Amino acid sequence: MRLSASKVKCYKACKRAYYFRYVEELVPVEAAQPLIDGSNYHAMIEQLYKNGWFEADVENNPKIAAMAAAYEKYIYPQFKVKAAEEWFEYNLTDGVQLVGRFDGIAEDGLIVEHKTTSADVDDEYIYNLQWDEQILTYMLASGKNEMYYTVCKKPTIRQKQNETSEQYYQRCCEWYGEDTEKKIRVIKVTRSNKEIAEHKASLEYIARCMQRDEELGKEQGKDKQVFYRNCSQCTAYGRKCEFASICLDYDPKLEYVEFKKKEEQ
Repeated sequence: MRLSASKVKCYKACKRAYYFRYVEELVPVEAAQPLIDGSNYHAMIEQLYKNGWFEADVENNPKIAAMAAAYEKYIYPQFKVKAAEEWFEYNLTDGVQLVGRFDGIAEDGLIVEHKTTSADVDDEYIYNLQWDEQILTYMLASGKNEMYYTVCKKPTIRQKQNETSEQYYQRCCEWYGEDTEKKIRVIKVTRSNKEIAEHKASLEYIARCMQRDEELGKEQGKDKQVFYRNCSQCTAYGRKCEFASICLDYDPKLEYVEFKKKEEQ
């Protein structure tokens, strides 16, 4: 079995969503816009570290281009990364691997994760960040008890009616010049070795639970009972679950036009 930070997070949040994504291996035909924006931002940061420059589509995506430009101006000069988009594999237990991709590895060997947010990067944000279990997962895989987060707030200003994409892009770039620390910064996070060890034990237990659930759902044909939904997650983060259209009446024998199998990507 292969575990990832996102796989564990999905299992803990809603077993039904886990069933769709990791057992049935369904992915939406059309990705959600926030995921597209995040991928574009990460791609530009990766390009910046690999080539020393990045290509931005100001005409079609001025806001995301401005975020990457802000990263280049405020973070890139002070924060050195020796590797970008680095794949990792960590043997958790016999037959269970922890896998994923680090956004970057800094010159001092610490993992770097790039985050975007709609909130101010203030004390409350930093406090909430401490509870992100991805931190412990990445520390476990890297063998370090520290890591870096770069955080960039999405511009909250909107494009004016008669404003060109280039003009809007320039305004967004200028927007980062005020209250910069609340909009883009580097955060170093530290955890104790005890916390990391406890997280490792927790992941081992979760892996056993996943294997048990998948076996029960398959052998007894009770996937709906085993992989029950957590309704508190149906509209988490202010948007509908990506599997909302099939969650109530899913038939694994049918094909759904809004989804495709993961291997078809």
